[in-house]
Amino acid sequence: MRFVPAVIIVLFLSLWLAPPAPAASDLRQDIERLQQLRDLVDVDADSVEYSEADRKVVAKGGVRITLEKRSLFADEVSVDLDDQVLVATGNVVLVEGTNRLEGDRIEYNYRTNLGVVTHGRALLDPGVSFQGVEIRRKGEREYTLKDGAFTACRACQAKLEIPDWEFRASEATIYQDEWVASRHTSFWVKGIPVLYVPAMALPIGPRRTGFLIPRLGYGNRDGFIYKQPFFWAISRSQDATLTGIYRTKRGFEFDAEYRYVLGERSHGEMSGRYLHDLEASSGRADRTEFKWLHDQTISPTWAFKADVRYLNDRTLNRDFVDSSVADRTQRTLTSNAFLAQTTSDYMLLGLVDVTQDLAEVAEKRISRLPEVRFQWLPAPLFGSPLLLEAETSGVYLERTHAADAGRLDMLPVLHLPLRLASFLTATSSVGVRETAYTNAQQPGGDTNRVLVELGERLSTRFWRRFEEPGWGLQRLTHVVEPSLTYQYLPWTDQQSFPQFGSVDFVSPQNRLTYRLVNRLVTRRPGTDGQAQTHEVATLGIAQSWNLQPQTREFSDVYLQSLTPEQVDQAVRGARPLGNGFSRATERRLSNLVFDAALSPIPAVALHGTLALDAERPQAEAVNTGVLLQLQDGLTVDVGHSFVRDQLADGVVARILWKASKALSLDLLSRYDIRSGNFFENAAGLRFSTCCWEIGLKYTYRTRGLDQGSESNVQVIFDLKVPTPATAR
Repeated sequence: MRFVPAVIIVLFLSLWLAPPAPAASDLRQDIERLQQLRDLVDVDADSVEYSEADRKVVAKGGVRITLEKRSLFADEVSVDLDDQVLVATGNVVLVEGTNRLEGDRIEYNYRTNLGVVTHGRALLDPGVSFQGVEIRRKGEREYTLKDGAFTACRACQAKLEIPDWEFRASEATIYQDEWVASRHTSFWVKGIPVLYVPAMALPIGPRRTGFLIPRLGYGNRDGFIYKQPFFWAISRSQDATLTGIYRTKRGFEFDAEYRYVLGERSHGEMSGRYLHDLEASSGRADRTEFKWLHDQTISPTWAFKADVRYLNDRTLNRDFVDSSVADRTQRTLTSNAFLAQTTSDYMLLGLVDVTQDLAEVAEKRISRLPEVRFQWLPAPLFGSPLLLEAETSGVYLERTHAADAGRLDMLPVLHLPLRLASFLTATSSVGVRETAYTNAQQPGGDTNRVLVELGERLSTRFWRRFEEPGWGLQRLTHVVEPSLTYQYLPWTDQQSFPQFGSVDFVSPQNRLTYRLVNRLVTRRPGTDGQAQTHEVATLGIAQSWNLQPQTREFSDVYLQSLTPEQVDQAVRGARPLGNGFSRATERRLSNLVFDAALSPIPAVALHGTLALDAERPQAEAVNTGVLLQLQDGLTVDVGHSFVRDQLADGVVARILWKASKALSLDLLSRYDIRSGNFFENAAGLRFSTCCWEIGLKYTYRTRGLDQGSESNVQVIFDLKVPTPATAR
């Protein structure tokens, strides 16, 4: 039998929403109210009785009440119309979305929207569950409990009798999506008590203010390490994490991270740290670091980006093993902020840039304060076959231990592409570069330079396709791209010009360069029915021939920027002149450079570069790498780098293995082949469930010659409170 008593409608509306209208004075008013709301509410029960003398309505036997997304289930529901109190007994369950409330008995005043559950259990979005001898609802999103417990494990471990962790308290108040405050609280792991606190406040939900779980560690240089983070949910668009750190051998440190969202296309973050280091290797006790990252799209053509980094001590990151490997091994620290406009015709850039050398013993810094660049993209000149492109920049340059200077550089270039045959294209180029400075490097030196650049490029492209070649492939394409380039740049003495970068010293050229690139590209059916292309192999060869090698003066800044893989210049026998320049002899043949990559399947990738001095012959540089990404959660990444002139010969290997859904392993090793020593070995083990995780990381590294070694152990433990998306 199907019933829709109006009093139960009132009961259900009051349970989660605003208090209902006053109870009816007689049954006629109840029936009228039923007629108005019966289209919105469904009620099922085996029987419904009304006692006019007691003014009570009683529904018995599998009672189910449904209104929109809310449902109430019980064996019996009794409503007192005079006191406006509902009593539900027997397997009581109240469900609204992902919120669920259960108990032996619910007594609820639908006028005040308050109630009490006896021997109750609750699960609230985003995944916090609690139980108690008595649970009271004191507000729309506020609950109190007595002699109870709360945890975030029930949402994903509902079948467990004992959760992985829970807090037990004599009294507790739960503010849904915000935090839990409790008294006489104990922390239990798998039913075993491990910690007691007289009072506690724990944030719950995705972004709630409160203290986070501490981090612990130990290092032979740092001593015992204690990190206490505090999360501050400032607003919906900004938050911060403040962390106090104490190292028994190094002293106190304070870290801060601030994150913000200014709009749909504008966001960023700032971070900083300060410590008074008792064992600073540089002798500077007060050490600071600051970072700012910002990304903003102002309009479809305008963008602003900032990557600002500051260290008051160049060895700060190298001294602490808990810094990332990238931070500990970087040789320069670059900060920049730029405003750019990009269109189909040109690019305009305003830049502020500061580069700090972290490898030098003495402070060395180069700054561009500011620089403006304008680049006109290649476009037909007055509708003719000629293509015009141009680049202009103006910058004020500062550097330590040298005079500052302003620089204006202009480089317009004309290109004339001609199709000599169906398979051959020739492109002729001529450019004029003028560079002017406000100050000369030497007294009485020139402050202006004009260079004419000439170039010719022959290029072609061949390919052959093989349909249905086998191995499950739809197509295999072999592409061959040969090219021959001639470049001419006259020599000019540039010792009078300040040397800040590649624009200041232009290498003389009278050179032929050839390149040959082979590619194999496959097409196979994808899992979604769409064809997928994949480049399985690439082999490139490049070398240049200097038609008139000379012994010339080269800027030391330029020589330091040369790498063995470059084919536009090659020198030997450099002898410093003591004025920032060196005298060196150009080689007739540059290094023969091989660049190869092999990826038979997307999960396997091998790459390598070989720079070979064909005149001696000997390898000047070798860079190789292997990346394996296996479906069972194993990733292996191994790289080897050898550079003869820099006396560098090392291997970096990393293994990431997700052994199971909960257990993962991270191994990192850096090995120096020349000395036969490991610079660093690190092993991290992490065990993670849906409601907690624990991690252990051990790092051993050699800090440098005569600086000894360092061992460090870090332990992390986190309690997880699922976000709303996770809970659902």
